[in-house]
Amino acid sequence: MESNKKVSIKLLTREDKQQAFEKTREQFDIPGVKLVLITEEYYEKALELCRDYFVPDEPLNKAFGLQYTEEMESFWLQFLKLHLSLMFVDEETGEPIAFRTTNIASRGEKLDLNSIKTNSLREILRFIFYCDNEAGFFDYYGTDEAFNFLGLVVSRKYQKRGFATRIFRAAVDMIRHFGFDEVYIKGAGTSNYSKKIYEKEGFEILYETFYDNYEVDGRFPIQNTGEHKSMKEYGFKVTQKQS
Repeated sequence: MESNKKVSIKLLTREDKQQAFEKTREQFDIPGVKLVLITEEYYEKALELCRDYFVPDEPLNKAFGLQYTEEMESFWLQFLKLHLSLMFVDEETGEPIAFRTTNIASRGEKLDLNSIKTNSLREILRFIFYCDNEAGFFDYYGTDEAFNFLGLVVSRKYQKRGFATRIFRAAVDMIRHFGFDEVYIKGAGTSNYSKKIYEKEGFEILYETFYDNYEVDGRFPIQNTGEHKSMKEYGFKVTQKQS
């Protein structure tokens, strides 16, 4: 798509997404690693990363005892079907290495928590919505919509090799390649690792909540998060690079 657009990001077509991805892929040449846009042929590999690493390892998931269920799979699949998410794949083995999932968030958009059957997932979302409200992202940036960064995960076999940072950067670059004069990204860091990446990449800290201070009906439900003590809400304004 051309620059200087003033249209909703929800109107991006599949062709727009593919073109932005192709421009991004040209910039991320890692020997033995393939950067892919998560489309139908990659759903299974992406869900494998979610099931085997994101659900059991992410601090909030561990604290609330979240399990990978059919509802959880459907929850993630709805975001993958937007074709905005990226994944690294080992070219030799075909193994999924890492993903950065992205969806679109809008001001005033609400999810009926009572529609979530899995109690642990419902309580995690309740906490996230609380933090979203406190952060005031849409008022802060004066926008009604944004790209929303969701899960960031690296397979244990490939950790500590810089893949999380690289796929994070690839996701930001893909958004830039859509050609908007300016557009916004919102996200949340739930672990020390993800927070470090957000801040290293220049995202603004909008709000921080310490897990052991979060109270619901006289209870403090987020415990046993180990070294990960808080969640931070972030925002970032993406503009076109100077030629």
